[in-house]
Amino acid sequence: MLQRCFTIISALIISISALNAQQQGPHIAFDKVLHDYGKINENDGLAKYNFEFTNTGSAPLIINEVKPTCGCTSSDYTKQPVNPGEKGFISAEYNPKNRPGPFNKTIRVITNSVDNPNVLLRIKGDVNPKPRSIEDDYPREMGPLRFDNTQFAYMNITTGEKRMSTLKFANTSDKELTLEMERVPSYIDVVIKPSTVKPGETGEIHATFFGDKVNELGYVRGRMSLKINGDINPRNNIAVTAMVKEDFSQLTPEELANAPKIVFDNLKFNFETLTEGESITHEFKFTNQGKSDLIIRKVHASCGCTAVAPPKTAIKPGESSVIKATFNSRGKHGRQHKTIRVYANDPENSETTLL
Repeated sequence: MLQRCFTIISALIISISALNAQQQGPHIAFDKVLHDYGKINENDGLAKYNFEFTNTGSAPLIINEVKPTCGCTSSDYTKQPVNPGEKGFISAEYNPKNRPGPFNKTIRVITNSVDNPNVLLRIKGDVNPKPRSIEDDYPREMGPLRFDNTQFAYMNITTGEKRMSTLKFANTSDKELTLEMERVPSYIDVVIKPSTVKPGETGEIHATFFGDKVNELGYVRGRMSLKINGDINPRNNIAVTAMVKEDFSQLTPEELANAPKIVFDNLKFNFETLTEGESITHEFKFTNQGKSDLIIRKVHASCGCTAVAPPKTAIKPGESSVIKATFNSRGKHGRQHKTIRVYANDPENSETTLL
């Protein structure tokens, strides 16, 4: 019985000693490690909260580093050593601007606390989106109108394709406006709905791109002018951009099997080191390894480089030809990188990029 009592007393002494040992040195104890902002408004500015802590240890506590995650900032914290029994704080801030919806962010606090030198604080909440303004929905200004965009973009459209794109607008003036489109490219059909817009009303411009009407391959750029109440302002322009590819979708299996095939000996050429003002020319050799005539539709060089189409643009099966590229280094300095795009009637490789 005495032996058992002795064992229990010894265990208690050891536990108390361990507890005392834990409190030796600095020890950080936060009032709480999670703060829930609840619902906040996007327009209300920074959401702030101070996490308070106490040094429950026996030596000064030092905050070595505060690491907030992306979207959360810690603008301030107790930078002086915190003596035993004293308090300190870590400031957390969250900017809800342009961040509607729920959020959950952390701040890692690194200290010299003997038992928990790394503490993870957390803030969370839900941001109510701000009411949308006319400027939010229609950010582009064009005289008395505002647009959601001022460019019709048709990426990867084929020569056999027809595609419509839409721009939205609002009349922000106090006058009725009559709208017309001028200088419309021949491959575009435009409809304005409505063409007469009252103050505060909205409308749409529908532009249909006809791939079979454009006589270009690759990057195509055009521009239209918007006439407002009969007046044309040079700044009231709407751009049209497209990346046009040849349409091979109607070819039969037999036609595909007998199609031309363009094969270049090399796709890259290094001009090495040039003296400023010096010109250099290189010929990219290619062969038609297909079974029908290879037609070179277009050769386009990037700015600062010139490329010449082959002497004849119809290459018989088995025949070879060259694309001649010239680079003029006048006015150029440092590393230069130029490209040449070759468009051909090869269904498997209608666009080749030479470097």
